[in-house]
Amino acid sequence: MAEAIVSAILEQMTAITIDKAIEAWSLVQGSEKEVKRLETYFKALRLELEDAEEKEYEDKRVKHWLDKFRDVSYDMEDVLDEWETAVQQLQTDPSGSASVRKWKVCPFVSCFSSGSQVVRRYNIATKIKEIKEEVDEIVRDKVRFELIKRKIKQPRRPETTSFVDVSELIGRDAMKEEIISILLCDDKCRNVPTITLVGMGGIGKTALAQLIYNDHRIQTHFSKTIWVCASDPFDQTQIASAILGDLDPDSLISLKKTTLQSALSKISEKLTTEKFLFVFDDVWTERDQDWEPLKVAFKYGMPGSCILVTTRKESVARRMKSPHVVPLQLLSEEMCWLILSQKAFSGRSQASREILEDIGREIANKCQGLPLAAKTIGGLLQDKQGREEWQNVLNNVIWKSSFAHEIFSPLLLSYYDLPSPVRQCLSYCAIFPNSFTIYKDELVQCWMAQGYLNSDDNGRRELIGEDYFKYLATRSFFQDFEKDTSGSIISCKMHDMVHEFVQFLTEHRFVTEEVPRNSTLDISSKRVRHLRLVIQSWDSSPLSICRIEKLRSLVVVSDDETSGDVLQDLLSRSKLLRFLEFDSLHLRPEQVADGMKNLIHLRYLSLISCSGLENLPESVCELINLQSLNLRDCWDLRKLAVGMGKLINLRYLCIKECPLLSYYPKGIRHLTSLTRLSGIKVRVDQSDGNEFRIGDLENLDLLGGNLCVELIGDELNWAEANRAKLHNKIHLKRTDIWICSLNIKKEEVLKALNPPSTLLVELFDYQKWLDFDCARFTRKMMQEKKTEMKIIEKTRIALCVQKAALQFIAECSSGSRKSTSD
Repeated sequence: MAEAIVSAILEQMTAITIDKAIEAWSLVQGSEKEVKRLETYFKALRLELEDAEEKEYEDKRVKHWLDKFRDVSYDMEDVLDEWETAVQQLQTDPSGSASVRKWKVCPFVSCFSSGSQVVRRYNIATKIKEIKEEVDEIVRDKVRFELIKRKIKQPRRPETTSFVDVSELIGRDAMKEEIISILLCDDKCRNVPTITLVGMGGIGKTALAQLIYNDHRIQTHFSKTIWVCASDPFDQTQIASAILGDLDPDSLISLKKTTLQSALSKISEKLTTEKFLFVFDDVWTERDQDWEPLKVAFKYGMPGSCILVTTRKESVARRMKSPHVVPLQLLSEEMCWLILSQKAFSGRSQASREILEDIGREIANKCQGLPLAAKTIGGLLQDKQGREEWQNVLNNVIWKSSFAHEIFSPLLLSYYDLPSPVRQCLSYCAIFPNSFTIYKDELVQCWMAQGYLNSDDNGRRELIGEDYFKYLATRSFFQDFEKDTSGSIISCKMHDMVHEFVQFLTEHRFVTEEVPRNSTLDISSKRVRHLRLVIQSWDSSPLSICRIEKLRSLVVVSDDETSGDVLQDLLSRSKLLRFLEFDSLHLRPEQVADGMKNLIHLRYLSLISCSGLENLPESVCELINLQSLNLRDCWDLRKLAVGMGKLINLRYLCIKECPLLSYYPKGIRHLTSLTRLSGIKVRVDQSDGNEFRIGDLENLDLLGGNLCVELIGDELNWAEANRAKLHNKIHLKRTDIWICSLNIKKEEVLKALNPPSTLLVELFDYQKWLDFDCARFTRKMMQEKKTEMKIIEKTRIALCVQKAALQFIAECSSGSRKSTSD
């Protein structure tokens, strides 16, 4: 992850030294040598950082060194960003319009020749010098302690075998039977069919494969069964030799020098008389060329031969063209308990089990369906004697526990298999709470705000983010996907264990703190860069929050009345923020306005589900670096800022579910960097020229994904609609158009807009939909009313029956007593 940070800094440096005018260096005059030396250092260190990252969880000194390096890298990034922002502010026309943005012709030195600009130039130069001294020390430490060269035991992929006590494998019987039935069905096709078991590390793929492999029906049905551990690196010759050694040991010995060619020749010869089952466990490679020569040799096997593969990557199944892909599901809580108790109670008495079972079941629930976690924690509990020790394990957060590394070792293997830029994208998910619904587009914008999506082509950054998301999704880091009608992912969640894993990776850098009533917060002992604050009451002002000056992300969640003074204090000391989110706060426009003054680094502003915010303050339009603005679910919002056109770097504007929003400024047409626009009302008639009209989409040709627009007006201006030039929006996948007037016909809109045949356009009559929805709602309410009346009637009858029964019992009892007395 640190390697990716350095790459971002180097890209920034290159942009400064090459793309900008040479005279712009006057801002840091006297610091050119320091900056060049820093660039050299960062380039040299980048080559060694990935190796260092893989050692940081094994050696505390490496971790400490990396933490220092990350800190100074962040500081360098902040200084460079401050420099670029200063240049951009000076070189943008005072009108703030993106359409008239231009470079100044006047000498750059003169732009900074007076007052505050001289001070600013001096401050930036001083900061660069200080950072250079810190980097010098970091380089000396690396050499002094030989941190990177030292041999450290690396997390490795353990070699698996087919040997296992099947009596200890629990919870996969149904899936085992399903796969065995496929294997026993003799398929006469020429190609050897492949069954692929896919799932995250620790979910039990290998255990299920062992169950299947050792089943007596499998051993009887196939004349040859061979188990191959195919972990990374994928060595074709070694794998072919292992298969040949099992098929015919003498043939392997007879080969003086085993080459891939000689081994495969012998294999293809031997397989002509064998109906085989090959199990390739723990496959990581996705390269077609790794599998191709093996698959050709396997075709010589007898009909009915099969291959069973286990992998963490869906892409492996696609590469192998598996007709049967079996995604492994999480185990039930009961199954996790059985696995855990099998280990934990080994050698214990029944009495001990009865004393500890209630706590043990709660601990099993923490395993979240992962059998490896249940087995590992069960082994840990073997040495814990009484309830108090078991209670301590239960109360421990797994990622903070002493056994965290052992539980997370399978996930660490998957993590280190990721490219460095994708690693930091995964780590950033620690900012979200457990079981949180993560919206894909918003996540990509978060990554972009932090500078994780580097590309020479500025327009490709969202596409890179989508690729990274898919990369993580296919490796089981995300789950519970919600998709749109076209099959594209809208949102997802993280498995609880994966979420704890990313918290383990980012301890002290990503922090979530709940601030209860009548308390304060001190995080000065941590290296916090990303903070989520959950504030129960603003009466208990968290004024003692220390060390927040270097925050890069701040999320504030609260449903209480917001204190303007506390908010102002919080933002005034968090000047380096890239990402700021207020979630469910009650905000007044002036509170937002006051907090925006010093946030020159801000890339992403998210005001989601905030009440009380009736208009977007004009001060937001001064955030020159802002790339993403999210106003989703702001139900009180009525008006966007008039100066929206100043946000020349804005790429993402989300205004979905803002039902009262009625004013969209015409300046939006200047936001030519927009790649996503979610939920907007556009006028289609000849109305006031100060409002956004459908023709103002004309120059927004970078728009991609799904565009949803609502047409306002009682008549359609054909020339205005045609001016939208939908045929130039080549990145759009789908456009949903809602027609609000009964006077405007769908056919007219479609003809006027003239979209390309490749663009999916859906048209909706809003009024008809509303009438239908109201009618449907009325029918539903009537049905619920009828159901309610039936329940009331049944309850009344039941009460009457009950009353009659009680009366009958009372009478019988009275008669019995009378008879007795007689």
